[in-house]
Amino acid sequence: MVTVARYQRVADSIRERIADGTLSAGDRLPTEPLLVDEYAVSRLTVRHALDVLQAEGLIERFHGRGTFVRRRPQRVSYVSACSGGFRQSEADHVDTETYVRHGSVLAEAPLTALMQVEPGTELAEYLYFSRRDKDPYSLARIYVPLDLAKLLDTPTAKLPWGAEIPLGLEAAGIRLAHVTERVTTRPPTQDEAGRLNLPPGAVVLEVERTSVDDQGRVVEGAQLVAPQDRIEVVFSKALAKSAGGDLS
Repeated sequence: MVTVARYQRVADSIRERIADGTLSAGDRLPTEPLLVDEYAVSRLTVRHALDVLQAEGLIERFHGRGTFVRRRPQRVSYVSACSGGFRQSEADHVDTETYVRHGSVLAEAPLTALMQVEPGTELAEYLYFSRRDKDPYSLARIYVPLDLAKLLDTPTAKLPWGAEIPLGLEAAGIRLAHVTERVTTRPPTQDEAGRLNLPPGAVVLEVERTSVDDQGRVVEGAQLVAPQDRIEVVFSKALAKSAGGDLS
């Protein structure tokens, strides 16, 4: 017989109450002492159960206020550049506040691999930080060779994923030959967890994007990061049809 740990039984019970609507989004959970009495377990067991639920994104804790059922965040769409250009869902970026800061960095691993440059190479860096309904939603770090950054206007942060950077390069006459995007999930770095207000055990989705010109040079590299419950990556491609209506 498989023995279920006490904290798992507590977490399962609260999770079921959330799923069946007994506890709705925004509802406050009973205090830890009340949960201790209700489930006849220790306070440490209750805290472990709440840690599990918080890591799953079902609850959120506020110091001095208590623990609440978390409202499910609306996902923001990242429309892949491979789907026909650098763009963002119109409905998404209208409702998203984005701030941008730009400066320069000296390339170290893994940035050297992303940009295909020697260690210590100076690169322009653009940091995009997006919020929605006052909640942090995403981070985007965009890198460009310094000589090309001089061709760009001051970024306005109108497009949360930093799409204005490669668009600006194209407008300046840089011919992009191909774009590569690699989508992965991973634990956040300490900096990302702090900026995005992530609970312990959270997972982020990362889109790593490289734009290469017709001379084979990496002219733009991007690391786009968001909690996995706040982002979706959309890939779409129009398929040509033959005269008879069949896909060619």
